[in-house]
Amino acid sequence: MSKPDFISWMQSHLGALYEAREDEVFANAFDTAFSPSCEVRVNHAPSTLDALKDSVSSRKAAAKGVALSWENVISTGNRPDEPSVVAGTLIVTRSMMFRVRAAPAERLTHINFSARVEPLEDSTVQADENDDRRRITSLYLTSVDSAPAIHFVTPNPVSQEKKK
Repeated sequence: MSKPDFISWMQSHLGALYEAREDEVFANAFDTAFSPSCEVRVNHAPSTLDALKDSVSSRKAAAKGVALSWENVISTGNRPDEPSVVAGTLIVTRSMMFRVRAAPAERLTHINFSARVEPLEDSTVQADENDDRRRITSLYLTSVDSAPAIHFVTPNPVSQEKKK
């Protein structure tokens, strides 16, 4: 089986982190996405893999559903056996367990990312189902959380004409 291109690889591996519901699935997705020595910067501040893992994991606590939207994803390379940089925007929409105005509350996370993806020959890195040893070795992301606007129903004005 051939290895997916870098954009598909990034979307499936990064997306799996946000779509995972069980802790074991999340931990496995995290381990198959990142190199153990990955350099991480969140909002231009140095961070750690453990801090990133805790941050992503904690955001799924009250969510009952997740939808991902990818925008402007680009890659500098197209050969899976060579390093490449993948960058783009990921919008994570979480439907929460509680309601606002009879509809599920939502939470949006806008993530602009730039990741260096490399094939690792390290013996501690296990290949995935496609015999793929690629991992994210450097990740820069800018993340902003927001709530979408609540649209209140506005009554239509009724014209009061004089009756004849």
